[in-house]
Amino acid sequence: MISVIGVVKNAADIIESMIRCNAIWADNFVLLDNMSSDRTAEILESLKKEGFPIEVLEDHEQSHLQKEKMLKLIAYVKEKYSPDFIFPLDDDEIVVSSSAGLKPGEIKSAIEGLDRSMLYYVSWRNYIPADEDDAGEVCVPKRLRFCFDDEPRMTKKVLIPAALTGEGFSLADGNHYADSPAVKGRVHLKDLRIAHFPVRSPEQIASKAAVGWINNLIINDRAEGQAYHWERMFNIIKGGTIPGTDLMQAMCTLYREDPNDEEHLNVVLKPLDLPAECFTLRYTRPGEANLLANICRRMEELALAYSELKKKV
Repeated sequence: MISVIGVVKNAADIIESMIRCNAIWADNFVLLDNMSSDRTAEILESLKKEGFPIEVLEDHEQSHLQKEKMLKLIAYVKEKYSPDFIFPLDDDEIVVSSSAGLKPGEIKSAIEGLDRSMLYYVSWRNYIPADEDDAGEVCVPKRLRFCFDDEPRMTKKVLIPAALTGEGFSLADGNHYADSPAVKGRVHLKDLRIAHFPVRSPEQIASKAAVGWINNLIINDRAEGQAYHWERMFNIIKGGTIPGTDLMQAMCTLYREDPNDEEHLNVVLKPLDLPAECFTLRYTRPGEANLLANICRRMEELALAYSELKKKV
């Protein structure tokens, strides 16, 4: 059994695609909704009624404490569902085959056949907006067909055998690294990729950067340089610029393992090779991302939290 876990927030434009595409291989999804102000929760509920194995937990924690939240999710899923593997994914990530020898329908069996004493890593493949995109296509992984080509250094995410998540297990922010006293080795799964869609439209990335950076600012023990990509995006938007295609592509480079490596910065056409039903959406509407609504909701939440704090002083 393979369980997908993750924290979701304001992902109404892509969450249906994420579920439909990953349901090819995942047995269930346990998602923590961090006070989304868009239709994320509504869409997930519709998918659940349709029959997808989804459990949504509510998260009212103001700070962006992803690592702590993910560790709690791992413990929760392990106790309730007893999975063999736990795959932490963000709401903009879709696992696909990167090998002609591994078909989409074989991803599940490939994962289930792995040695459960090892930790596994899967590389990101960052998809980017392009002038050739069909602007009228609502399905994000169908609309965005161009991505950065493989590079010598690639950002990776961890796939975890549940047996390794006992005492002493640790997980880094972003789910890029994990450790366990019981681990016997680490393996890079080259037949798989995580198709990553961090920048999907001007409104979406502006909303993500604004809300994301504000959430990081309220973390008391925030490390220097933490979430630097959101800070840079936030400053661009704060300067009064809503990004066009060129700027959105530049923002995408911030998700690369080495954003300054221009020698290997190549864009290639690589549409997702998945069954057509993965791209057939029933609940997602055009224009789901709403910058003003999401910022206003976040400011309202922070103001109310500040008011409650003042009452306790």
